[in-house]
Amino acid sequence: MKTATHFLQDLVAIPSVSSLSNVPVINYAVSQLDQAWIVDRYPYTDPAGTAKLNIVAYTKRRPAGLALVCHTDTVPFDPDWPEAVNPRIRNGKLYGRGSCDVKGFLACILAAVSQVDLKTLAKPLALVLTADEEIGCVGAKYLAKAKALRSAYTIVGEPTGLQPIRAGKGYALAEIVVRGKEAHSAFPAAGRSAIVDAARVILRLETVAKKLASHRNRDFDPPFTTMNAGLIRGGSAKNIIPGECHITVEWRPVPGRDPAWAAMLIREELTALAKKHPGLDATLDVKRLDPSFEPSRTKNLATLLESLTGRPSATVSFGTEAAHLSTPGSETVVFGPGNMTVAHKSGEFVPIRELNQCVDYLKTAIQRFCA
Repeated sequence: MKTATHFLQDLVAIPSVSSLSNVPVINYAVSQLDQAWIVDRYPYTDPAGTAKLNIVAYTKRRPAGLALVCHTDTVPFDPDWPEAVNPRIRNGKLYGRGSCDVKGFLACILAAVSQVDLKTLAKPLALVLTADEEIGCVGAKYLAKAKALRSAYTIVGEPTGLQPIRAGKGYALAEIVVRGKEAHSAFPAAGRSAIVDAARVILRLETVAKKLASHRNRDFDPPFTTMNAGLIRGGSAKNIIPGECHITVEWRPVPGRDPAWAAMLIREELTALAKKHPGLDATLDVKRLDPSFEPSRTKNLATLLESLTGRPSATVSFGTEAAHLSTPGSETVVFGPGNMTVAHKSGEFVPIRELNQCVDYLKTAIQRFCA
């Protein structure tokens, strides 16, 4: 019988960066399931024409007692990192891209379900595998729109250090386009610098950030909706007055705050700027408005995981698929081995001890909510 470590070595060896198809990972996972599983496939093609696949697998065809959710894509990796898709074990840790985020959890799922007698389960167990989480929870949104999952309890895999997570911030992404007028740099009065106007916009974003910080939720760290102007691109040459400048802005709304509130505040500031500086032309284009992961009304699942791990439930400031796959009346917890601080970089790893512990916890949860 394969352990989670064996499954994870196989999974890490399958490249599944978001720009690639995740079908090989899905096919591997399905090949490890008992033939009794009913597998519903939800394929789509991404904007680059790459085949992507989500699945919802059930032990029985009706609403699940427990669903285990895991995304199958990873972030890119440095080609000079030899362990990225050649997993290695050193000092009780398994190294490789996705070992922590989040193939480690998928390996735990496969190990757990292989060690449970599915015939003894009175309620269905569901396994949900998604595509393109790392570029915007695309697969989870696809399944949510299709209403593909119905479950009383759901565990969404993320590296939480085996601490149950009951709530999380949302995620929003937007671009501010500032338009000026190109001219020869020797004659600046003949044009209008989009970069100078963009500087004015960025100063106003500080005002927006302060307004967002005035509404607090002390369950989080930081305890408010954060904002970041992470990218700025403008101009075409050193001797041309820049005609356009783009500012990429993100914010992470706390539960209880509408993700669109920040967008409204930004637009108000842009309107005020245009009145103060006639000719300033700046518009906001919102790309994503992902909701926050609201805490469930019940704590049956969270309480079980707290008792198993000896760790209290907490919150996270990063976005997860839980915000999209939670359904009214159900309870959702984010949970898994590994620590997010070692994910998304060379040298990513997961402690093997946590893998083995997670398998035991999942087996107990399956028995509790499906037996």
